[in-house]
Amino acid sequence: MSVTPEMRAGDEDRDRTITVLREAFAEGRLTQDEFQQRLGKAQEAKTFGELDALTTDLPTAPPAAAPAVAVPAPAGSAQVAVQDDDGRNLRAGWYSWLGVSVLVNVIYFATWITGGGGSAPYYWPIWVMGPWGAAMVIATLNKRR
Repeated sequence: MSVTPEMRAGDEDRDRTITVLREAFAEGRLTQDEFQQRLGKAQEAKTFGELDALTTDLPTAPPAAAPAVAVPAPAGSAQVAVQDDDGRNLRAGWYSWLGVSVLVNVIYFATWITGGGGSAPYYWPIWVMGPWGAAMVIATLNKRR
C-alpha cells in the first residue's frame, strides 16, 4: 500500500516524526522555539501530509562520516590476541589462588593462636591450596605448549 499525503497517520507515525525532530534539535538544526512548535504540530497531526511538512527541510539521514580506512591486520594477529587473553586469564587465576591461599592461612593461624597456641593443629589449608594449585600448574604447563 502506498502512502498518500491525505492518508490518516497513526500514533507510530507521529512518534517517528517526533524522533526525527528530536534528533534534528539535538544536532542543532532547530532552535528551541522551532522544535516546540513542530513538536506540538506533530502531536496534533492527522495526516501523513501534515507530518511530512514538519520534516521536509530536515535531512533524512545524518551526514556521512568520513569512511574509516581499513588497515589489514597482520597475519596471526587473532592468535596473538587470544594468547594475550589466555595469559591474562592465567595470571588472574594465579593471583586468585595466591589471595585465597593467604586468606586460608591467615584463618588457620588465627584459629591456632586463639585456640591457645599449643601444638600446631591439622593443616587443613592444604585441601584448598593443593588441588587448586595443581590445576593451575597443569594449566600453565599446557599454555606453554
